[in-house]
Amino acid sequence: MNIIVLILVALMGLASSVNAAGFRLADQDAKATGMANAYTAVADNASAVWYNPAAITNLEGTNVSLGTVMIAPSMEHKNTAANGGATDEIANRLHIPPHFYATHKINDQWSLGLGVNAPFGLSTEWERLTAFTRTVATKSKVQAVNYNLNGGYKLNDKFSFAAGVDYAMVNAVLNRQVTDAIPANLDGEGNGMGYNVAAMYKHNDKWNFGASYRSQIKVTLEGDLATNTIAPVEADLTLPDMLQIGAAYKFNDKWTFAADIDYTNWTTYRNIIVINQNTLAETKDIKNWKSVYAFRLGTEYKYSDTWKFRAGSFYDMNPVRKEHFETRVPDSDRVAFAIGAGWNKNNLTVDVSYMYLMFLERSITNTYAGTASTVNTKLDGKYNSIAHLPAITIGYKF
Repeated sequence: MNIIVLILVALMGLASSVNAAGFRLADQDAKATGMANAYTAVADNASAVWYNPAAITNLEGTNVSLGTVMIAPSMEHKNTAANGGATDEIANRLHIPPHFYATHKINDQWSLGLGVNAPFGLSTEWERLTAFTRTVATKSKVQAVNYNLNGGYKLNDKFSFAAGVDYAMVNAVLNRQVTDAIPANLDGEGNGMGYNVAAMYKHNDKWNFGASYRSQIKVTLEGDLATNTIAPVEADLTLPDMLQIGAAYKFNDKWTFAADIDYTNWTTYRNIIVINQNTLAETKDIKNWKSVYAFRLGTEYKYSDTWKFRAGSFYDMNPVRKEHFETRVPDSDRVAFAIGAGWNKNNLTVDVSYMYLMFLERSITNTYAGTASTVNTKLDGKYNSIAHLPAITIGYKF
């Protein structure tokens, strides 16, 4: 059986991460999502803890927010004529990854921020007995939770800085069929730590500039692979470091425009070394991903002191090279369009948004089954995916 195929995808969280290239979940707040995540230089609510922690120094008092950016993906694989020509689809699921943020202004210079969110993972499920690629993947489920504590320092009216620590916990479940009668199931979990730094610069009453960097996080995952027997396995993975740079322009009292460039260093996903704990045998799997950019544009219109409306769009590049197409996620370049609205009354704020995400069709021929020498024609065909992302975040200021 191909243990490597089973382990790698679960360990890397490649379940169904539909709203950022690779397996990132970039949408972590309803307001930011309504602006297509062009938010690094805006970051004017509690979600600044994630998007740009330096901006928490501009928030008065204590702020908390809780919400979710839900994800309803749809994926299909149209097999080639040589593979029967049938079309396979994933099971319909609504994923509800949560986010929670809290900030507190200690004094005119110092602020604290805490965030808990799910920046990686989701799930897919191909039919266990009829999907053409069922011996490669059936059910995949990944849960990745990140805990982030930040301290922000306001140097003066123009410059703010922040630094923090991240603690990531990853849990994965992955199934496939060895044969129609024999399933192979994998459970694994692990954790790791990283850091983040950020800056915010207020040039004048019109222009803001922001930058936020999050480091790589190295995680050792341990789990059991169960077929007819149970074998313990272990592998190291490195979650990518990420850099966002943004600018925001306040055109007038009504309109704000924002733009972001988002960089993800996916070169951390080149080779995965998997160790069978019973035999201590090591196997290297070649993935050879490339670093990619996303380009984001967003706007907000202040209709009144109570109502605000938002819109945005982004183009997200795909890190997976054709020769190493991922077996469990039909990844491709993607384009998104978003709208949103915000309502506030006294100290209560409610933000809602909706994003439509479209993957560009991808045709696959003769990929490699985890190594540079074994061709896997089961994955041949055309892949099409879309996703609907409704979101809601509720905030309160004390």
